[in-house]
Amino acid sequence: MGYFYDTYLGYRRKQWLRSIYSVQVLVGSTWHTGTIDSKKISDDSLIFFVTFPDLNDTACTITASRLIDVRGEVAAYQQRTITKVAGQGMLIKITIPIYEVTS
Repeated sequence: MGYFYDTYLGYRRKQWLRSIYSVQVLVGSTWHTGTIDSKKISDDSLIFFVTFPDLNDTACTITASRLIDVRGEVAAYQQRTITKVAGQGMLIKITIPIYEVTS
């Protein structure tokens, strides 16, 4: 058994989910803000589905993504390369597990 109760961790996941305000991707030196189409909790993970309509007509390489909280702080950051062609829409699924590791 872990230190934290499951009900408490569930409450904290809900709090984290509410605190994420936007998702951004880096193209070149510019951060583009997406539209969060849905966000939910599944088991022990936060799941976000995000689209970037302003990039639909652009061929580009995305080199990183980040989550921004309601205070404007960067909550999470990940480097990952995604290459897309012009006319291709973009939907990103971000899964963030939040659980207690016991030893």
